[in-house]
Amino acid sequence: MARIGDATRIWEVNIHWPLYSQCSVWDGRGVDIWECIMDHYSKPTTRPPNPSYWRYLARR
Repeated sequence: MARIGDATRIWEVNIHWPLYSQCSVWDGRGVDIWECIMDHYSKPTTRPPNPSYWRYLARR
């Protein structure tokens, strides 16, 4: 089980996301935390919930 960091970075375009890094995404009701499962540079098509790049961890 992955541990969620206290200062989880917000997902953004043009950022390098290394394997196992975490990001947060606000959906209007709460914040979902995702873990990177493939090292990549972000672009709109790699945004969570894309299962090729991210694994859902939890809601905060």
